[in-house]
Amino acid sequence: MTMGRVQVENGELAYEARGDGDPVILLHGGILDSRMWDAEMTALAPHHTAIRYDARGHGDSSTPTQRFKHYEDLRELMTALGLPRASLVGLSGGGRIAVDFALTYPDLVENLVLVATGLSAMVTKDPFVLEQNKKLEEAGSRGDLPGAIECILRMWVDGPRRAPADVDQRVRRLCQEMYTQTVVRHGLSGFTLMDELRAVERLGELTPRTLTLVGDLDSSDILALACQIESEARDARKLVVPGVAHMINLEKPAEFSRTVLDFLACS
Repeated sequence: MTMGRVQVENGELAYEARGDGDPVILLHGGILDSRMWDAEMTALAPHHTAIRYDARGHGDSSTPTQRFKHYEDLRELMTALGLPRASLVGLSGGGRIAVDFALTYPDLVENLVLVATGLSAMVTKDPFVLEQNKKLEEAGSRGDLPGAIECILRMWVDGPRRAPADVDQRVRRLCQEMYTQTVVRHGLSGFTLMDELRAVERLGELTPRTLTLVGDLDSSDILALACQIESEARDARKLVVPGVAHMINLEKPAEFSRTVLDFLACS
């Protein structure tokens, strides 16, 4: 196991690498951190070089002080680690980064696994998410951090079709801890200072072999994006995972790891 820090333009990234073999880079969801990949690091390392890192403005990586691009940070990480190509596994905001990266540097991407992914320039339409976003803004304006974090949990852990009590409380507590630590340490600088592409309008240019995983209890926006990727990207297929919402790997870690390993083994 190797742990370290990589210098990027005006910042640095904390990363961990384990195992040996074809590299797989794990990109965590927005406001989370690389701890969400604990099970996957263990599952992947016997077969691959498994790499996880905290995106800028998250976890142990630096807080942005000026505008930056997450996908360029990923390129600098790969360069520093001497990786000419890698497979990318990204959940939610991590998938959003992975798609921007694949559109910019298609020759550097072996395979894409997009998990409950967002896309840059996507438009939120789901009524539940819009309602929770409104409550989130209200909680933020009155300085209610626990209330704000609860809104994020409702959107991106519980989902629109479940109550908090319906969700594995270990998953909920872990996400609550990561969300809180990110906001306290970095604010939302990982979002407010980032520059992105407009990937939602460019999926026809997405060339890597792609698997999109989506939970059947996730928001209508995320379900729609999974269908759009399958329809428009050049080599993509979709797998719907029953009984889960956004945090597919945390709710079904063994099934998730098997699916990813099987997909990578067929490349």
